[in-house]
Amino acid sequence: MNPTAVLDLFISSAGLLWGNPRDCLDPTNTNDRTCNGGLASVASIIRNRSGGDADGTGTTTQHLFIPKLDRQNIFVQSHPSGIGVNKLISHDHFGWNAYTAPPYFFVRDFPELQTRDFRAVLSNLDLQRSSPWEPFLESVYFDLDTGATFVHLNPSPPAPARGGPYFVEYFLRALDYVAKVNQLSGCYDDEKVNGEGACRTHCWLPPIIYFNDFDEQLFNELLQVGLKHEHPPLLIYGLTGEILAPRIAENKTAFVTIPVNRDELLSHLRIEVDQGQKNERIVSSVNLTRFNLEELPEEFKDAEYIEDLQYLRSLADKAIVNDPVVGTSGFMPLTRTGDWRKCMGGECPIGNLFTDAIRGDADFAVVNSGGLRGPGWPAGNITVGNIWSALPFLNHRCTGVMSGVSVFRLLNHSTALATYESTYTALGDRLLQMSGMKMSYNTLIVNGTRLISVEMWDNEANEYLPLERLKLYKFATTSWMCNHFDQFPSLFGSDLQMEEEIPGSLDYSKSINEIVADYLTTLGSTYDTTPRGSHMNDTQVFEPMKFIQNEESCLIDYYWQRKKLSCLPCPSGKNVKFSDELISFFITPDSRDFGGRNILYNRELFNVTLASKSIPSWVVFRQSSNDLMGGPTILQHGESIAIEFDIDVSILTEGTTQGTVSFETFIGGDYPGCLTDFVNFDSLVELRSEENLNQIGVIRPAGWSLMALAVGLAGFFFAWTYKHRQHRVLKASQPMFMQLICIGTFIMALSIIPLSIDDSIASPEVCSKACMAVPWLVCSGFAITFSTLLAKLWRVHKVMSAAQNFRRIVVHQDNALKSIAILLTLNFVLLLCWTLTDPYVWRREIIDQDPTKSYGFCVSQGKTRVAILTLLILLNGSAIVLACERAYRARNMGDDSYIESRWVGVACLSWLQVLIIGIPIILLTRRQPVAAYFTRVAMVFLICVSMLLFMFLPKMRLMSQPQETPASGVYQQRMTTNTSPSTETESRLTHRINELEKMLVEARQGATRSSDSQPCGPIDASHSNEIGSKQQISELEKRLKLKESNPISALSDSPLFFSCVSVSSMTCNIEQV
Repeated sequence: MNPTAVLDLFISSAGLLWGNPRDCLDPTNTNDRTCNGGLASVASIIRNRSGGDADGTGTTTQHLFIPKLDRQNIFVQSHPSGIGVNKLISHDHFGWNAYTAPPYFFVRDFPELQTRDFRAVLSNLDLQRSSPWEPFLESVYFDLDTGATFVHLNPSPPAPARGGPYFVEYFLRALDYVAKVNQLSGCYDDEKVNGEGACRTHCWLPPIIYFNDFDEQLFNELLQVGLKHEHPPLLIYGLTGEILAPRIAENKTAFVTIPVNRDELLSHLRIEVDQGQKNERIVSSVNLTRFNLEELPEEFKDAEYIEDLQYLRSLADKAIVNDPVVGTSGFMPLTRTGDWRKCMGGECPIGNLFTDAIRGDADFAVVNSGGLRGPGWPAGNITVGNIWSALPFLNHRCTGVMSGVSVFRLLNHSTALATYESTYTALGDRLLQMSGMKMSYNTLIVNGTRLISVEMWDNEANEYLPLERLKLYKFATTSWMCNHFDQFPSLFGSDLQMEEEIPGSLDYSKSINEIVADYLTTLGSTYDTTPRGSHMNDTQVFEPMKFIQNEESCLIDYYWQRKKLSCLPCPSGKNVKFSDELISFFITPDSRDFGGRNILYNRELFNVTLASKSIPSWVVFRQSSNDLMGGPTILQHGESIAIEFDIDVSILTEGTTQGTVSFETFIGGDYPGCLTDFVNFDSLVELRSEENLNQIGVIRPAGWSLMALAVGLAGFFFAWTYKHRQHRVLKASQPMFMQLICIGTFIMALSIIPLSIDDSIASPEVCSKACMAVPWLVCSGFAITFSTLLAKLWRVHKVMSAAQNFRRIVVHQDNALKSIAILLTLNFVLLLCWTLTDPYVWRREIIDQDPTKSYGFCVSQGKTRVAILTLLILLNGSAIVLACERAYRARNMGDDSYIESRWVGVACLSWLQVLIIGIPIILLTRRQPVAAYFTRVAMVFLICVSMLLFMFLPKMRLMSQPQETPASGVYQQRMTTNTSPSTETESRLTHRINELEKMLVEARQGATRSSDSQPCGPIDASHSNEIGSKQQISELEKRLKLKESNPISALSDSPLFFSCVSVSSMTCNIEQV
């Protein structure tokens, strides 16, 4: 530019059109005032106010105008190009190359505006590189026609927080950037600039700063920073409710504030620029002229102006034709015309529609009555144009949370100021339209609260319920109510100070009109416009709601909160507490440290005063904590204090002592009259002289004594069996098997030795080995004992079954020994797997968190033990069951003196009793090693001894009885002692028995001369018949109720017991059992 230049800066928030697209139907009619306004009027003023010789000195003026993006109105929403109509008008038609938009606009993607020849200007928004707007957003706009630079600062979300270093940083960054560009171009070098061909096209004017906000404090902060900068801006202008005449600071920076947000106004700043020191451009003068676009001078309505109107008219016609249908509704009555204001008189259908739409997920929604207007529409389709005609302003949804008290204050303010008239009044727009609640009021009440009742819709109960005073409700309203409408911003914002109340915040993603359109689209039915009784004027009730409280009405434990006009509960002080509620001390003769430390925290939002209340006599505070004992101590919120103390053990007796250290807490400040509960902690001291390890100790000899007795019995019976192995009774009981039973019980009894080992006599390693030795000895001994018994009974069962069927059978001992080997091998394999994979280990555990009390026990680390132990129980349990089953089958085979089935049953019953009683006792005494040890030892002892006694004592008793010869009168004596039904029958039976005895004597003599397997000689037919009639004689004896159940038993005292008699081909084989 020349050393002296003039820049015409035009500033306006005018929209694209003059107003409603249905206005200005004849653009050629210059008398139609509806055509005034919009960008056509702006362009006309610019043409007539700029250009040429501005001051008569030959200096040519340049002009700069950057329009505001027109986003939310009926024209933009209905036009086929949508938001892209801004580019059609501002750039393609009028030739302007840039525009301004708020930060929240760039959250959404609008490809129709993402172009390099029509750029958005915003200086305080950093976009991600992935944003589609990143290549098309200018932080500083360089205007090639004027050489001016333009900076737009707008602190609306989602820009960085208002005020503070962030916003100022963007401002300084813009100043430094323009200065850097000029410096690199040599614009501050005298030789380059003063020489011929000075770099005019490369030197830019200092930035023009547009502060797009109403915050005067932040505007002044930017102004002070800019004036002190090395390269200050050319001009700073901002928004206020009043006009501030332009002024020039000492550093020649101009600043001015103007109400830019008024669409009908245009400001013209003529700035004269001179060259200052270091060739920087400075402002020499600035003048402000204001124009009302709705009153455009006739001389400005030239042919070009009419052409502009005709072009805009064609675009408006396209918007009208394209007006999309968004839903259907019932008849919508006239809302506003002239002074008629339907919504100011009470409930109105258009108010119900807008509040229903913006309510969404909120509990209730309200809008003011003044902004609602429009001619309404007939029942049927609703278009975007209908919605914008009802609310022709750009608004966004505002949501927050308020208590029932705040809801009352909001409605009380509304009903107290509203005039309830359907004609225009200054305060008529204070009446709120609502959704999600109902209210009744009495307009005849002049002074005081007019509210009679308020009911809120409850989604769970599906009905309206009375307003609850302290309940929290989510609200929804418009940005106009939250930010601008007189007194309502505080009701939706700063006055919401109760706990969990949230001031209103704006959602810029959609406008209110878009929200209403989406609501109708997704409604799925015709919107019902009939009144629903949300406003009820009840002139019969003069008793208003009593939501207002005073200080005198507060109850105990409540305090008066003047800001909320409420009696609120006193804070509990629950967040004033010690870090440890219980500090335990375990003191033994070896203890040296008797001190403790506890931290008292104040995590409340208020200060508390502490005073000691009760301290146990054996708790002595250290020097660092004496302040708490000296008097009241203030603990600030967020701070903590350490309590250090010692335990005076000299006044304690052995045992457990517990005491409470207690402090009183007082609350002041914002909570007058409030007290809190005591804050305290307990101290538990356990004084012990020695440690209780719960070891086996003195009871161990008793266990060893029982083991010695069981082992001694096993050895004794083993030797006794060997000595009398040739006796007929032991031969009948199979001596080898009887000796194996002794060996099994001997091994089982030895398990008492590892059971008696603990860490009082051995190391933990030895104790672990002893733990594993117990199942080895118990299972091995058990397997030998019961497999032997099972083999013995199996052999008897086979022989006796054959005898009853009068057939010969031979059962060798080798066959019986196989079952013993199989059961013993299976036990060995399972025990080996247990030992290798998951063996028992010795462990000591503290009892009830008392370090002086502990007990030792055997435990496996993994889960293998459970599986193997289960298999061992199943395996050996099956042996017991099978043995009992075999004994039961053999109960009637032969003489009970020789068959042990009865005694096996008695032994099994005794073992069952031992297990039923012993196992629960073991489980209950797990932590009492002495009781558990004795129970285990007793169980092993009883099982071993019962087996030995029940198997050997009956045989010893039988062997002690005198032997009788076959021909003796034993049988006869037994038979004569019974009463017989007839002498003849008894005599005949005796004769037959004598014949059988004679035949058996002959058989014995034949057996002596031949082997067991050889025939004993021929027997005549009569003998064969007699032997064959043995069963008949038995049945006859039963009928005669004789004492003996088997005639063969009378022969049992013979040297050999014949258990098998077989008649086949007139020969007899006799086998010894």
